Amino acid sequence: MERNRFIELLRKKESGEITLLEQKELNELLAVNDTYPVIQGALKALSGPDPLFNRNTDNGDNAGLKRLRERIRQAEKKNRSRIAGMPVRWMAAAAVIFALLTGGLFYFSTPSRHPQARTANIVETEKGSRTNLVLPDGSRVWVNADTKLTYDHTFGTRTRSVYLSGEAYFEVAKDKAHPFIVHTPLMDVKAVGTAFNVRAYKDEANAQATLMEGSVEVAFKRKESGKILLKPMEKVIVRTPAAAVAGEKDLPEIAVMKVNYDPAEAAAPETRWLKNRLVFSQERLGTIVKTLERHYGCSIRVTDTALLNRKLSGIFQDESLADVLESFRLAAGIRYEIDKNNVLLFK
Repeated sequence: MERNRFIELLRKKESGEITLLEQKELNELLAVNDTYPVIQGALKALSGPDPLFNRNTDNGDNAGLKRLRERIRQAEKKNRSRIAGMPVRWMAAAAVIFALLTGGLFYFSTPSRHPQARTANIVETEKGSRTNLVLPDGSRVWVNADTKLTYDHTFGTRTRSVYLSGEAYFEVAKDKAHPFIVHTPLMDVKAVGTAFNVRAYKDEANAQATLMEGSVEVAFKRKESGKILLKPMEKVIVRTPAAAVAGEKDLPEIAVMKVNYDPAEAAAPETRWLKNRLVFSQERLGTIVKTLERHYGCSIRVTDTALLNRKLSGIFQDESLADVLESFRLAAGIRYEIDKNNVLLFK
């Protein structure tokens, strides 16, 4: 998981999208792993005068991957032992970069099982990893951990439909002739030009769409629930089939409420994940566990099922998993043990 995150940060640095906080994280990773500077050197050597990943010209990362593939091919053809001052170990590191970008972190241009797509572009993140991209129409998407985003090869020409399992934040480019639609199992979110967040993890008790600006139309797929039009700073919550399993079967099937926007933070709780923040407001431990697993790329087991219904609150910014769990121990007496990526919670 850490290596995927390192490659993601390198890509952001190369494209000029890295934040100060992410640059600090990258520097820390370079300091603790001797192989990371080698990989960084390989990427820099392969980049040449032009960046591999250019946020101003590329529609997503596919163009960057093609350039990386071509430069590796040219380098191997020129000299198999030393190319343009590049040691063999750098070539091996370059292969690692390409393998991770095309397979480990996310991948593009692979067949989709969706009946409406002959060939689809797929962006898929693992637990503990996030990414962002620019779609062919100019819309920007931030993809949270453990998420799969799929869009058809005709995206931006005939339609602007994407299929989401997980969580993503969208800044949609205006195009009234081609509405932008996010399809999820329980609802479709339709926009023309706006910014909104959609959370639709299949194992959570509810799915949510949160509107930050503009307007969106939400169409529900269950029974004859109809459609609603969200106003800025509103969100809709739809109960999922997993609610009963999670112990929240009493949730309303559909609810619309105001977003608790904090002017000081310039963000709503639903979008603070974009700034690497975890926000819990009287949430069940069962729900919190899933969020922690995705955020930190770990596995958490709770020995006492009664703890799953314990409700907790907290805001965490760039804190380690141990720090988060320690705060839960002090606030609610929930003890924990950590063994690498495995966590045990108990009374």
